[in-house]
Amino acid sequence: MVVNSNPSVSNVSLSSTRSSNTQLLMNKRVTAQDSLYFMCKCVKKRLEYLPQLQPYLNLAHSSAEILTEHQALLLSQKQQQQIQQQSQSKSQRGSQYEVGSGNGNGRSSSSSTLHRDSSFSATSFGDDSEQSQSFNMEDTLLTFSVGIAPISVDCDPVTQLSKLFQQGSPLCIIFNAVRPQNKLTVVSSDDMKICKKSIYDFILGLKQHFAFNDEELFTISDVFSNSTDHFLKVLDVVNTLLNAAPEIFPAISTDSLLEAQRLAKPQTEYDKIVKEFIETERKYVHDLEILNKYRKQLLDNQVINSEELYMLFPNLNDIIDFQRRFLVSLEVNGQVPPQKQRIGALFLHSKYFFKLYEPWSIGQNAAIDFISSSFDKISPGNTNFVIGNKMELQSFLLKPVQRLCRYPLLLKDLLENAESETKELELALSIAKSIARNINENQRRTENYEVVKRLYGRVVNWKGYRIAKFGELLYFDKISISTSSGNEPEKDFEVYLFEKIILLFSEVTQKKGSSISLKKKNNSSSMLHLPSSSNNNSNDFAKNSGKLDLRGRIMIVNLTQVTPIENHSLNIIWESTKEKGNFILKFKNEETRNNWENCLHQLLRQIRSESFKSINTNSDMSSMSSPVQYSHNSVASIGSTLTRQISEVLPKSHMSNARQSFASEYRSISENYKNSIPETMLLLRVSFNNDFYTVLVNLEFSADEVLQAIKKKLTHLGTITKVKYQDEDGDFVMLESDDDWYVVKDMLKESNERLLNVWAYTN
Repeated sequence: MVVNSNPSVSNVSLSSTRSSNTQLLMNKRVTAQDSLYFMCKCVKKRLEYLPQLQPYLNLAHSSAEILTEHQALLLSQKQQQQIQQQSQSKSQRGSQYEVGSGNGNGRSSSSSTLHRDSSFSATSFGDDSEQSQSFNMEDTLLTFSVGIAPISVDCDPVTQLSKLFQQGSPLCIIFNAVRPQNKLTVVSSDDMKICKKSIYDFILGLKQHFAFNDEELFTISDVFSNSTDHFLKVLDVVNTLLNAAPEIFPAISTDSLLEAQRLAKPQTEYDKIVKEFIETERKYVHDLEILNKYRKQLLDNQVINSEELYMLFPNLNDIIDFQRRFLVSLEVNGQVPPQKQRIGALFLHSKYFFKLYEPWSIGQNAAIDFISSSFDKISPGNTNFVIGNKMELQSFLLKPVQRLCRYPLLLKDLLENAESETKELELALSIAKSIARNINENQRRTENYEVVKRLYGRVVNWKGYRIAKFGELLYFDKISISTSSGNEPEKDFEVYLFEKIILLFSEVTQKKGSSISLKKKNNSSSMLHLPSSSNNNSNDFAKNSGKLDLRGRIMIVNLTQVTPIENHSLNIIWESTKEKGNFILKFKNEETRNNWENCLHQLLRQIRSESFKSINTNSDMSSMSSPVQYSHNSVASIGSTLTRQISEVLPKSHMSNARQSFASEYRSISENYKNSIPETMLLLRVSFNNDFYTVLVNLEFSADEVLQAIKKKLTHLGTITKVKYQDEDGDFVMLESDDDWYVVKDMLKESNERLLNVWAYTN
């Protein structure tokens, strides 16, 4: 194969990278010549030196311009479709969904015009609604850039070169210019078959006269593909040919292209930020390509299985393809004056594609742990591996999340220094912040899942509670708790906020003689935000393996008011059937306090919404208190006897309140009858259609046998499809598995009860 490299021309193919020094890769300065945009601009300039190619270049420009217009048209149409869907959805949802939605702020209707210069609002692609999530944006990628180009730009050079190569005959002309002694037949046509025949002749000529092998070449389908990977293969081969004939295709320096731009106008602060934006994006894309090369090396050397490969690099190919296009769009905007740039719109049109990072953010912790334990396996001393250091591999894997978290900072700087219209930049900043929050939320949920698994084994005695009933773990921290009375000093607890309950724990330590004492510490750290210096401390807290004593619980349904107060604290007021009170959670910083406050308010809004729906649907439980409205003991007033009162809220016999409510509406069962129940049996009191029936079941029954006994008892009344029981907290829980049945028996055993209230349903 002919190789006549020119130091001023970048080799496109990442496969040419040869460096055993990972540190050099991490710190390598990536310049414009490494950018796909400028690679194509340089190749285009070199091709213009051959007059025979000019008509084909003009035709390719026209084709690319049409695609750019069509892409803008599709985006405008999708925007209008999205607005209509949202309008219909809002009218269907009704007024009850308006409370707390927060989706109407800052929204503006867009122009009805479908011209490329139409303004886009955040309604288009800045919404996390179901319609937005299912919105297919892939069919808008008609070019090798994302979104709508600035009004003064006809097309990007990448798309223009792609359309040039698809004509077929230009490739033959390039071949003949480099190798005139072995000329190929040039047939100009818009017939697809003839174009493909010319591409085939070109590929065959490279094999015969330039000694290219199949691995170094591309296929006909690569030429017509919309993938940046496939396009780079074609561009790499063309670049090699041009380098082989520098007298015909003189080398073009990217510095010369940039110099004219620098001399055209003075550099403002805004221009400097745009330059930083583009340069850091080039470095990010380059690092992704290095990571992708390492992935291919692992695959080629068969040192890792497919599941582990996906765990380490989920969606990497798709992410690289998108980020190359994103960079092309940034480069395009960087070539026009600030007042004509559409950097803000670029984010509006890219939000769908940023969802590609969700698997990456969710699995990042698992990937880092895998590297820590298995790096020797995935890097078996091969000096040709582009990454050969465990810490550097971890650094590369962290780059995607770090980049997403940097976008809001760059957009904020642009906003602060913009002199022209900033509406699109404001919307872009909102979207970038939302993306960063989603990434943070994904990682937090993943971390919380691991915390819950560890928590299950850390608690000395769960006292009949089951984690599966608590819902998702939302936040956890070490928090000082007190009351407004001030009679007792603050006491520290490990506090875990689940969807349905807040659990309070004290750490226990084993002393001589096997006695257990409570251990309280005043160091507290939160894990509520991703890019923070406190992250290490948070991880230490999350990975704590010390044993815990369950000291109390706070039912979310019993909270009546959550109010922020001074000293980064929350004043929480609760009320149960018999009593009410308050307690104060004191956090280490305001941000943590605000996160907990927002989360608690959201949970309470959800409970009230469910209660509203329950009332309106007149369910079979209409004669009873709804699960949301039902009052039951929460954390007792934390006053002069803080520890004792918190301990009292643990499940003992507080099902009595529920039974009193039940008995007031239904016939009571005599104490003598209950006492006559054999120890091996359990009495079920089944509520169905405003009446009740008794069923005696053996404690050794399985859940299926219990359900069959209930269905048999009520067979003359209809087909029973589901059964619920009332747990110790007054909640109504489905009885459908052996696990549920075990929980029921444990609950009754602890409260020394022989009777269980259940409700049967026919649908």
